[in-house]
Amino acid sequence: MKEIGTSADGGEMNMRPFMKVMQGILFVGQLGFLLVTPPLVLIFLANLAQEKLGWGPWVMIAAILVGLLSAGCSVYNLFEKMLRKEKREQPPAAGFNKHI
Repeated sequence: MKEIGTSADGGEMNMRPFMKVMQGILFVGQLGFLLVTPPLVLIFLANLAQEKLGWGPWVMIAAILVGLLSAGCSVYNLFEKMLRKEKREQPPAAGFNKHI
């Protein structure tokens, strides 16, 4: 049976495609976590505040809005970080004097 990261003759092969796939899987997982966690935590806390402290329904509305805003900011920061990393990995373009 062939292992991941080895070629058919037993030598090492290029791991770039495998790493790109793994980065994509991790990116999707992190994206889901960033979108779901802040609103759920704040909704839980707002529900707790309504039940234990007797606060009104405005707490739930505020928690949902703040949760969605914080999730949006987190996703924006993640995309910005990914774009900076991708920009660093690109080789510099050849200038006029470096064409040979």
